[in-house]
Amino acid sequence: MQVSFGSRTFEASGLFFDKDGTLVDFHHQYATLMEKRCELILSHCEGDGEILRKAIGLAVGYDPETREISPFGPLAIGTRSETISVVAEVLTQYGMPREKAHDMVFRAFLQADQELKIEQLVRPVDGLVSVLSSLRESGLILACLTNDDRRRAQAVLNCLGVSSYFDLVLSADEVTHPKPDPEMFQKACHRLDLHPWHIAFIGDTVADMAMAKKGGAGLAVGVLGGASDRSLLSQEAEVVIDSLEAISVAA
Repeated sequence: MQVSFGSRTFEASGLFFDKDGTLVDFHHQYATLMEKRCELILSHCEGDGEILRKAIGLAVGYDPETREISPFGPLAIGTRSETISVVAEVLTQYGMPREKAHDMVFRAFLQADQELKIEQLVRPVDGLVSVLSSLRESGLILACLTNDDRRRAQAVLNCLGVSSYFDLVLSADEVTHPKPDPEMFQKACHRLDLHPWHIAFIGDTVADMAMAKKGGAGLAVGVLGGASDRSLLSQEAEVVIDSLEAISVAA
């Protein structure tokens, strides 16, 4: 089936999507989450909270003053467990025993999930439902591949009202090696009985593009509005689009 990504066309059997920054407004979601996580962590720490907040932000790639997220930090491209480990390491550098630090950060992340309603965090990118609906009606197979954990990924898709559009959802806790390793992409192809070269992968990070290309995807599509800008995505993506609304199926 001929699918257009702006001026680029591709013969596709299926489209695989990243979640955060691709389907979900990345900056709003993770800035809100990280601020709550830091608030809970600092409530258990002594000393200058502002210094520790900045240290945590620097480690994960988040600026608490501007709410900007680095495209190279764990918050943008790492798994949840990797981000927890990075934050715990910061606390050990400030004198907290390693085991206590990891346990406390783990509990703070969990508590942030519990206290923040999903509706406070999740905002769809422009045109999400209409684009997915159109693609689904065309007969394309759709999948969502994310470095989030399965429980949270499913909750986000449910909140967006788009779960039914996807034939498969794969998360970091369902593979041995998450993005940018190609395992997730290859596993999705196997489960859906699709050839990699018939798949276009759409994501907002260099890690997404790296996974797609290593996995043998037919087309690696970068979408703006997430963690990366055009110059960064263009280094790895074969085509960069402004938004999902640039995707259409030929009549």
